[in-house]
Amino acid sequence: MRLRTAGAARALGAFALLLLAVPGPWGLDGQAVAAPKPVDTSCSRPPKAGAPLPDTPTGRTLADRLGLVQAWDLADGTGVTVAVVDSGVDGRHPELAGAVGAGAELVTVRSAEEFRRQVPRAPHLDCEGHGTGVAGIIAASRAGEPRISGVAPGARIHPVRMVDGVDRTTANTLAAGIDEAVAAGARVLNLSFALPVDRAPVRRAIARAVAADVVVVAAAGNEGTTDAPMYPAAYDGVLAVGAVDAAGEPMEQSNQGTWVDIAAYGENEIVPASGGSGYQQVSGTSFAAPQVAGAAALVRARFPGLTARETADRLTASAAPVGVGGGDPRTGAGLVDPFAALTYLGTGDAGRDPALNGAIPVQALPANESGLTSRSVTALAWSGGLLFAVLLALLGAPVLRRAAARGWRPGPVREGSAGPSGRAGRVPPPPSTTEQLVPPVRRPEPGPGRTTVRTPARPRS
Repeated sequence: MRLRTAGAARALGAFALLLLAVPGPWGLDGQAVAAPKPVDTSCSRPPKAGAPLPDTPTGRTLADRLGLVQAWDLADGTGVTVAVVDSGVDGRHPELAGAVGAGAELVTVRSAEEFRRQVPRAPHLDCEGHGTGVAGIIAASRAGEPRISGVAPGARIHPVRMVDGVDRTTANTLAAGIDEAVAAGARVLNLSFALPVDRAPVRRAIARAVAADVVVVAAAGNEGTTDAPMYPAAYDGVLAVGAVDAAGEPMEQSNQGTWVDIAAYGENEIVPASGGSGYQQVSGTSFAAPQVAGAAALVRARFPGLTARETADRLTASAAPVGVGGGDPRTGAGLVDPFAALTYLGTGDAGRDPALNGAIPVQALPANESGLTSRSVTALAWSGGLLFAVLLALLGAPVLRRAAARGWRPGPVREGSAGPSGRAGRVPPPPSTTEQLVPPVRRPEPGPGRTTVRTPARPRS
């Protein structure tokens, strides 16, 4: 079983496993088979340091596009472990300093017991650079290069290396890596690879992770398919992530289908490279998935009481629709929005904000007190009536005195006061007696051969 080469992995952005019929240490039916020969875990192509960043920034950073500065005011992922089952993570990179744990090495496998062993022998080994880039998108430090900040810079990365130095792995190794991540206490699991075939060991491992309340995030893959699901993204309980380009439009190579749940940016992202330093430019759903995994870490840090299902629901419910009307089969619910996910107040459990529970305590009445008694109601009514009478006497006395002085005749509206129209102003004088007695003159409309005759107005007396 082989993975696509590093060049193909970077171009496509997601691992697609080929020749899955080749058995691992166990057959696909779970029966033991002959153990393979030991595999050299040194890289067949030792990783080199990446390229330096350009002096002049190009385009908006991922932090700007995702609104991460605002999100970090609410949560940065501290206290949440994100497992990266991939090609390894180079923890020597300055952007990942202090964020990467020892992890697990699952490549050199001689027996079933070794599938779950913790090996500190190669903690920084990443022959492909793929896993290091994924980890950088999740948890690169805010203290380093500002253009490379991870989505959840406070999160802890637990690397599980399941690809050896000659690009080989097995379905059983993948399943063992998922199990190891769950056993290590990961609350979020990132799987940036795609299988074209449903494999029982991987399916069962995913089911165990979902049952353990882990948020499982997987890349949708980059073959541009429209009719075939990819795994593990299409399994129940997994957040399947498609990709959009820098302009926020669906990428053509991103696989599509009703099984795709959400999307993130996947075009020409700048991420840390393996080799201890430098950077690489990558594209594909492999690098969209860790953005969603990082957002899940933010949500789980801010709302530790939410289940994995509620966390996933919050991410999809708060996503920004892509395209006219949304609903593109390549992007699912839309583009992930970390800040919206942290502030979402929709309906149901996904919209519930556990941080507000009990914020306004309400003290119940004692058992022997049922509320206001009839005597209390009567006293309140008398008090209100007396208060109204006093106010009426104080405010109405001047008005009554002026009305009595006029013989109770209506008086003119004072200059500056509001008239019937609601606007303040001078009251016009009343019309003269002549104007009151003389009806208006009716003037016939001119017609053919008719001359308009104007009647002179009568002189006023």
